Amino acid sequence: MRRRFWIIAVSLFPLAFGAPASARTLDLLGLAAPQLDHRADRLELPHASPALKDGGLEDFRRAMRAFLTNDFQTAERLSRGLTQTAAEAPEGWYLLGMSLANLDRREDAIHALDQAAERYAENAAPLVVKGDLLLSLGRRDDAGAAWQEAIRVDPGNWRAQERMAAFLESRGDRTGAIRHYEQAVADASAGHVYPRLQAARLHLLTGNPARTEELLEDMARLDDAPSLALDYLARAKVGLDKGEEGKALFDRLIARSESVRPVLARARLAVADQDLAEAQAILAKGRTRFPGNPALLLEHGRLLGASGDYDQALSAFDEGLAAAPRDPGLLRAASLAAARLGQDDKAIGYAGELADLPAATPDDLVRLAALVEKTGEGSEAAALYRKVLASDPDNWVALNNLAHLLTETAPDEAVSLAERAVALAPDVPTLRDTLGLAQQKAGDLDLAARTFEAMRTEQPTAALSAYRLGVVRLEEGRLEEGRLLLQEALSLDPDFAYAPQARQYLQ
Repeated sequence: MRRRFWIIAVSLFPLAFGAPASARTLDLLGLAAPQLDHRADRLELPHASPALKDGGLEDFRRAMRAFLTNDFQTAERLSRGLTQTAAEAPEGWYLLGMSLANLDRREDAIHALDQAAERYAENAAPLVVKGDLLLSLGRRDDAGAAWQEAIRVDPGNWRAQERMAAFLESRGDRTGAIRHYEQAVADASAGHVYPRLQAARLHLLTGNPARTEELLEDMARLDDAPSLALDYLARAKVGLDKGEEGKALFDRLIARSESVRPVLARARLAVADQDLAEAQAILAKGRTRFPGNPALLLEHGRLLGASGDYDQALSAFDEGLAAAPRDPGLLRAASLAAARLGQDDKAIGYAGELADLPAATPDDLVRLAALVEKTGEGSEAAALYRKVLASDPDNWVALNNLAHLLTETAPDEAVSLAERAVALAPDVPTLRDTLGLAQQKAGDLDLAARTFEAMRTEQPTAALSAYRLGVVRLEEGRLEEGRLLLQEALSLDPDFAYAPQARQYLQ
């Protein structure tokens, strides 16, 4: 009797823009939270105050000149002198903290910055730098507290607002992050685009493309608009059903040849419009601009596979693997394409490489096991399924496939495994079929009959359940009923998988 092999189906080309525009899930790859770090933007430098006495002003100017020319040791010496001759002047402490930070004496720098913050009435700049230093020391919560204090001292300090936003996003608080980025946008001059870009990105991620459009529309009109502004705005346009405007923005980015991202997005828009020829042309042209790019080759291969051209798809995947031999997506896709071509050994080879990667999932191991099973290596496949279940005991695909393998050699265990699979996914007919087979092989014909009768009730026009129940009736000695069921199965589908076996029984 022909054995059934079930491999989890994976689309060769998952479409990012396939739904109607109003319901599209935007492709936001690359829009993840920015790394929270000690940013290198130009901070507000100290200014001389009346607290500097006598020669203090000249020493301060000399210290500033040393600092601005990266002579941090001289800057430290002069600013430290200021903290002694004009201890109440905050700028001496602030400049000392900045100098020490650049000399990588961060703990001492934090102390000096605290002294500066105590002496300033409204200047939050030392607290911003303090937060950066604390973050560089791995003290994230303390850094957040420093930036929060900076905002309390000066709510209009946009640098404190943007750092607080990044901190909150790193904690999963996107709403709070958006609030602080928006405040930074309001307070920063037009030349500081970072807060605006981050606010736009977060609005896009949280499903508010209209606000993204508001934030970036003017910026995108500039010939030298930042590429991220064009990218985010293009995705916002797509989310607002302004597909043609989105395409035009992606085309501007493609012309810059900086990244494959707009090429991928533009091709997916063509697929959403059901214009596979245009998508093919976009991806082919992208491959000439970015030869050997793994992401582009994966996308192009998936499109070729979706079009049924598995040979060319596999060629694209292999080219991608030449550049990125351990790329999980390429290995998965290559294995599937090889399997579709009937090249089982190659399919197993790709799947085996994938299974050895740290990024491999239990489902990757299941696919490998199913391919191995297809070649007749039942014991090796069983060992692989057991390995999956050792780490993922509720993997119902592995439970089902292992149960099917064991129906002949260990039917009692097969029944137990199949029962667990059905309990986890009761709406999958294939699992009930495996359970009924295991019960039949274990000699419990009454239970097997009930399982197949339930399948017939759920799918009265399915040939398989009529066939299964017919075989059980024959084994029970109810020959006439069994023959009628087999005839019914053939009438429902003369070419179903077990049609030859049904005809053999009837002879």
